[in-house]
Amino acid sequence: MGEIIKLTASDGHEFDAYRAQPVREAQGGPRGAVVVIQEIFGVNAHIRDVADGFASEGYLAIAPALFDRVKPGLDLGYGEEDFANGRETRGKLENDGIVADVQAAVDEAAKSGKVGVIGYCFGGAVAWMAATTCTGVACASCYYGGGIHGSKDATAKCSVQFHFGD
Repeated sequence: MGEIIKLTASDGHEFDAYRAQPVREAQGGPRGAVVVIQEIFGVNAHIRDVADGFASEGYLAIAPALFDRVKPGLDLGYGEEDFANGRETRGKLENDGIVADVQAAVDEAAKSGKVGVIGYCFGGAVAWMAATTCTGVACASCYYGGGIHGSKDATAKCSVQFHFGD
C-alpha cells in the first residue's frame, strides 16, 4: 500500500520514510496524519503494516527511518541478534538528530491536516520527545516508552497518552 519517500531534516540529513497513502483520499481527503515511530527494530514489515492500518482508516501515515543516520535501510526481525543490533544502533544516535528527523516527518505529514505521533518501544520514548520538542504535533501516544523517565519533567506541547504493560 505504501512507498518509500525521502525526507530532509533541518540539519540537511536525508533519510527514508515509509508513506502510506490514505484510502479515504479519493473520498474527500485524509482525516489527518499520523507519524508512526519505529520500535528498536527499524521501519520493518510490522511498522509498515501499522502505517498501512492507519491509512486504511483514512489517515496519511509516515514512518521515518530514524536509524538511517547510523545504518541506512536497517530492517530487523525480532530475534535476540536483531534486538542487540537495534540497541547498538540506537546507542549511536543523538537525540537532536532523532528530533530533527521526526520534525521533518511531522512537517511532511502536516500537508494532510492535523498530525498525531504514535510510537512503540524505542518509538514510545521518541513520541514523548516529539510531544515536548516538535512543533505541529496535535497529540501523541506512547507505547512502552523505555527512557521516558529520563525526561519526565519536560512539558508536553500537546495531549499525550501513555500505555505501559504490566
